[in-house]
Amino acid sequence: MIEFLTVLFIFTTFLFSPLITIIILILLSVFWSLSITLIVCILYGCWMYFDRDTDSQGGRWSERLRRLSIWNYFTDYFPLKLIKSEDLDPNRNYIFGFHPHGSFSFGALGNFGTDATYFSNLFPNIRPHLMLLHLQFLFPFTREILLNLGACCVSKNSFEYFLNGNQGKGHALVVIIGGAREMYLTKNDTMILYLKKRKGFVELALKHGASLVPVISFGENELYQRSTCFNLPWGRFIFGHIPLRRPIITVVGRPIHVKQNINPTSQDIDQIHNEYIRAVEQLFEFNKNKYGLAHVNLEIV
Repeated sequence: MIEFLTVLFIFTTFLFSPLITIIILILLSVFWSLSITLIVCILYGCWMYFDRDTDSQGGRWSERLRRLSIWNYFTDYFPLKLIKSEDLDPNRNYIFGFHPHGSFSFGALGNFGTDATYFSNLFPNIRPHLMLLHLQFLFPFTREILLNLGACCVSKNSFEYFLNGNQGKGHALVVIIGGAREMYLTKNDTMILYLKKRKGFVELALKHGASLVPVISFGENELYQRSTCFNLPWGRFIFGHIPLRRPIITVVGRPIHVKQNINPTSQDIDQIHNEYIRAVEQLFEFNKNKYGLAHVNLEIV
């Protein structure tokens, strides 16, 4: 029960963050003081303005927050498990391509946004940074949580901040490659990856000599039923927004070491991109039977 309540609390907080913020402010103004509530809003608004670039400049990092026991309850709900294919050299930088997006990318949050599945033990001296849409850093209070978990904005400036060498080595930028478009392609019997037209991450890897690492989260697409109208996800609880309790096994593949090329041509990008796609296909075929997805096919679009 405690695992379910934890997922309900965390997911509802992030999903309905703007609405919850408005409700809290209304309650404070009614039962406390309207003037003090306005002062709090103004002060926090000023803070967000002066702190507006943090999500593209490395975010923040709180080991204490990443290791809170609440995240263990969160990952135990499914449960989540992180598997590595081989050790990663902390003297390099990495771009992790996370697949599939699924409905809400719980595997990405649990495995790379926290240390509940012991990322720091599996990959010592490497810091994972979950790369998210800038929109998610505009919501009050939840932005502070995301920033302190090490999350950053998935933008060119953010990538270059980590990969240009000024921040040292040992950074793993976790990108959900398929994005929102892949979310709407989610099916229970086919892992559809929107990947053929996604080449920006490959270009960045070439320009900075970062290694590409394919990551597949087996079970991500099975957390919601997709038989409803318009292929909308349906899980548990009153509104069906809570995921089903099914295991997620996230496998970190072998790195593709990329030689730095400051001015890559389209042919250079296509060559590495095709190599990356083959690595994703091999990672899927090698592991799908082990993790209960023998009936699932892979389709890359």
